[in-house]
Amino acid sequence: MEQAIYDYSSYASYRETVDELLESLRQLQEYSVSLSLDNTAKSIGDVVEKVENEHFEVAIVGEFKRGKSTLINAILGQEVLPADVLPATATLNRVTYSKEPYVMVEYKNGSSEKVDIEHLQDYVTKLSYESEKKAQTVKEATVYYDTEFCKNHVDIIDTPGLNDDEQMTNVTMSILPEIDAAVFVISANSPFSQFEKEFLENKMLTSDLGRIIFAVNCFGTFSKEDEDRIVETVEKRIGSYVMDKAKRVMGENSKEFDVYKRKIGKPRVIGVYAKKALMAKENNDAAMLEESNFPKFENVLETMLTKERGSITLQTLANKIMSAGSEIINSIVLHENALVMETDEFMDKYQLAIEEIEGIRTKKREEFVRINNSANKVYEELQPILDGYWTNIEEAALKVIDDYQMCADDLKKDKLRLVSERLTTKIKEEIENTAQIICEQIQNDINVGLSEEAVRLQSFEEEFYASINRIQEMFAVPAKANNNGGAADTVIGSIIGTGGIGGVFVGFREAGVKGAILGGVTGLTTWLAASFLFVSIAAGGVFISAAGLCIMALAGFAGTFTGKFAVDKFLVQERIDKYKLNFKNNVKKQFHEMRINSDFSESVRQQVYRSFEGLKNQVEEETEIILKDTQKTLDNLNEIKVNKKTMSENEKIRLQNIAEYVGSVLADTYNLHKTLADEMNYDE
Repeated sequence: MEQAIYDYSSYASYRETVDELLESLRQLQEYSVSLSLDNTAKSIGDVVEKVENEHFEVAIVGEFKRGKSTLINAILGQEVLPADVLPATATLNRVTYSKEPYVMVEYKNGSSEKVDIEHLQDYVTKLSYESEKKAQTVKEATVYYDTEFCKNHVDIIDTPGLNDDEQMTNVTMSILPEIDAAVFVISANSPFSQFEKEFLENKMLTSDLGRIIFAVNCFGTFSKEDEDRIVETVEKRIGSYVMDKAKRVMGENSKEFDVYKRKIGKPRVIGVYAKKALMAKENNDAAMLEESNFPKFENVLETMLTKERGSITLQTLANKIMSAGSEIINSIVLHENALVMETDEFMDKYQLAIEEIEGIRTKKREEFVRINNSANKVYEELQPILDGYWTNIEEAALKVIDDYQMCADDLKKDKLRLVSERLTTKIKEEIENTAQIICEQIQNDINVGLSEEAVRLQSFEEEFYASINRIQEMFAVPAKANNNGGAADTVIGSIIGTGGIGGVFVGFREAGVKGAILGGVTGLTTWLAASFLFVSIAAGGVFISAAGLCIMALAGFAGTFTGKFAVDKFLVQERIDKYKLNFKNNVKKQFHEMRINSDFSESVRQQVYRSFEGLKNQVEEETEIILKDTQKTLDNLNEIKVNKKTMSENEKIRLQNIAEYVGSVLADTYNLHKTLADEMNYDE
């Protein structure tokens, strides 16, 4: 039997593979409905609905005037977004595919408006007073445009310049945890401003590096040798900043840090000429395009989305095909064997099968108790961090005051308020940065605990599939009693020597697909717990990203730090150390109020238990799909046996056709599953 060859190395081939897998799932859903496998059919429908309209989302970020909009236009191959020598983008702009070009403007008040694409800059830029005022009312503008790039189910998000406006910087930061990849644009003319350095050291989550491309935008003001040297320097600095932070989060000698170093490797830093690339594409100049180094950048982005991020989606689809296909084969085998079995014998085995199902559920409840115990253990082990949380942040804030350089002139009345404002800003930045590191450390510990529990659950998974196999074996009958083999036996027997469904199905029944209940990729949960990459996507959303905890924590108290301290004449007349002492006392007072009003320990406790509850929900959902449908099949067969019904020849032919199709799909999908697992678990 000819096996399908799946390719997902390019946007087009990836989408084709997704569509093929979706088509297989839709057919399996039809078969599930016809066999009364209602839970299997519903779970297939949920996966199909989630994936069929899925788009990759790529955000372009960076400080203002780094050439972000020009780079986007170069990706799209035409000047779609407004670009100017002044800071232009003032809102989030999304570019998505449509044959008809237009813009849909979504306002902050909830209303929306369709506008002509020629008027885009009037709504989303700072190029005039009127457009800037209009942009302040806009939440997001979606540009629908006929571009080859977006036709591949990829959306581009143009973000306002970081460090141009605090509110818009926060908008940009808020979307980063939600996107699939980001391109951080750095100017070769001024690489690594202080803001860019602080962003990498403090704002960027440790997990982000695996889905960021750093594009060093060259403007032709340096020689080629100097530009290459700039790109190399940027790469070294990023690697140093990120690894230093990973050491602080995970611990330099931890297993998680070792895995992180292997998985992340070197940061992706590429020098490009965005403007030259745009001109080359507009003029169809292949030589100029090669000179721009843009093809290399585009290849890296394509690989990141399809071979890395996309493989998660492919594995989700493959796992659902294998699970649903196996259930269909199981149901056919049960039907055929039960109908040739003597009624009394069937009734005895039916009762044993029901008891086996209840036994599985009892074991599952026992596993849930163990999962609860693991959650308790994780929370208990976090207590030292939680106990020192407020103290560490307060000490960091007070150190800012101690280290702040002041002179006598700063105590003058006209300057003192400015000094207070600057100190307050520095304190807020420090408590945010310190809190983020602590939150990432906490989330790392939670994810490590989840990972260990996922590994432990593999033994339950093996027991689960062993029990399902025992139910199948209860109803096994000799081939001669089944008219020389039924539909499923015919299919399995015909290709068992070819590496097809025979070996796959038997292997799946004997040991299960490792990790199938928790996402379907061998060892993936372990890696995700160590590296945080795509944690909200894999394993059915079991894992919670570090970003969620950090944002929750900062929203809980950093925003309440106002720094509205009294500045009276007494302070003006005192020496600097007395001023600082008074400032520190005010800070301590505000920390005391924040500590009272924000129960951080309780927030972390809820995060821990939500995470482990997600693990339980995943196990419950995946096992009950199989158990409920198995029991329903047995109940239906019991009714048939009681009423002494038989299987018609047409029904036998129908089941054989289903078994042949499912066997073929399972064989192909198993090969894809193995390939994906091997690629995603290198250096495991």
